[in-house]
Amino acid sequence: MQAQTRQCLTNIAAVLEAPGSSMDKIVSVTLVLADEDDFAGMNEEYLRWFPSNPPARQGAKLPARVPGLKVSVAAIAEA
Repeated sequence: MQAQTRQCLTNIAAVLEAPGSSMDKIVSVTLVLADEDDFAGMNEEYLRWFPSNPPARQGAKLPARVPGLKVSVAAIAEA
């Protein structure tokens, strides 16, 4: 779970950094988990990326199974 969460956040960081933005511009994060029992593992990695003043976040459980997918992360950032 930590590895998939880390990869999602690494991808988001790359998308933000390409035009000169950064993770500290994120104002909202949506996390979708395949299994709610994985929340603790996801949260452990998430807090490494946002140790203080984390952005607002909401979560949901995936309505359908996608083989191998444990977490999906979307973010909204300020310009």
